[in-house]
Amino acid sequence: MNLLCKAVSMALLSAPMAANAAYITTFTEGQTTTVAGATVFDFEGSLVKPGNYTGAGNVLDTSISGESAAPAGDTTNYYSVAWPQASGTGTFQADAGTSYNYFGLYWGSIDDYNTLSFYSNGSLLATITGKDVIASGTALGDQTAAGSNRYVNFLFDTTFDRIDFSTTQFAFESDNHAFATTSVPEPATLGLLGMGLLGAGLARRRRRQ
Repeated sequence: MNLLCKAVSMALLSAPMAANAAYITTFTEGQTTTVAGATVFDFEGSLVKPGNYTGAGNVLDTSISGESAAPAGDTTNYYSVAWPQASGTGTFQADAGTSYNYFGLYWGSIDDYNTLSFYSNGSLLATITGKDVIASGTALGDQTAAGSNRYVNFLFDTTFDRIDFSTTQFAFESDNHAFATTSVPEPATLGLLGMGLLGAGLARRRRRQ
């Protein structure tokens, strides 16, 4: 996938959902997107959330012990949900008439109680937790490891106009949210990739047994 040429890992997740959306997950080096022309919210310039963001959570410029940790190596402002509360949901809503099929974020100290939910016109497309994107062998919630502080990209076969960022504990920290509408692999390619990954997963499971 040439738009994400630095991808180091790829997975297709297509569980039964309201709209049966398929998507590809990739991981790229650095703290921001590699997709040319993407709209990026970097949360700089103010501790006030951008107008597209509502609900729980705030923009922070520092770590707060026991409550929120800036993503590893990130010395700029970042988005922390649901700070100052321990749990809650923050929402990104695209401008009226706008939708995207690509989203990227620098996800810090990835935890299994951090959840992304993608919607189109109010219909749920996909739900992803930190457990789905943390690197194998990395501890959940690690504030410094590269495997739990990584730039994650999602490319859908359909468009979304809303993302919910939810957490049930302190905190869901991220930065450099990127949005774009770009080309996607043909459905047959997505299906073949999914089958290949499923086969690889089953083979690993047999080896463990």
